[in-house]
Amino acid sequence: MKDLTLKVCPHDTVHNPEGWYRLVQYLTARLGTKIHFEISLDFAEFHGSMTGASVVYANPSDAIQLLDAHHFCPLLRPGETYDEAMLVAGPDGPLPELDAINGAVVASVENLLPTKIALKMLRERGITPASVAHHDSWLSVVRSVWNGESPFGILYQDAYNELSPQGRAMIRVLQTTSERSAFHMFTARPDLCDDLSALTAALTAMHSDPEGMSVMRDITIPAWIPISDDEMTGLRAICA
Repeated sequence: MKDLTLKVCPHDTVHNPEGWYRLVQYLTARLGTKIHFEISLDFAEFHGSMTGASVVYANPSDAIQLLDAHHFCPLLRPGETYDEAMLVAGPDGPLPELDAINGAVVASVENLLPTKIALKMLRERGITPASVAHHDSWLSVVRSVWNGESPFGILYQDAYNELSPQGRAMIRVLQTTSERSAFHMFTARPDLCDDLSALTAALTAMHSDPEGMSVMRDITIPAWIPISDDEMTGLRAICA
């Protein structure tokens, strides 16, 4: 196998690049192949260079873009790990019921997948917000709800988990989605799709190897598993 380059979604590396460096070191030792880990400081840098990498660990929206526009192929996804959203309200007064969102303004990052996940869940419950007030970041959504600019907000669950205790105190959670249809995945450049069986075998075996399990705990992923056709269909539907 030739040397490989790996890029990883910046949201996954921003707080724990060391864990991903450990993964690269583990795979390099197992495969005898040099893997160059190209870390991106932000999404602008990531999006500008992701198509040049051999393998990309991408969020759901970026993965679909790589597959459809650039003919990458899906490899593996993290088992029992999904992208979900949270519906939140401000810190004061009685905690509203979820159906109070019907006809109300909801703050979110309008063009990102967690917003689509939350709105899908609300639609299935017959709840339709009056509008989505777009913000440039999840932290801006938190501030909007906290200061009463918007009565409700949609947050990416991982973004909520990364808030400080003070940040979490600015909002209250009404509900967390459980759609289990959106997930990150490893994708490969089209010219390499038939040559990465050793890589996928090493990844899928990690959870049964003590050293591999230690690395996976570090990046909070329980196992790497194949992606079924049904899962890809569900992901495409929610990304549409």
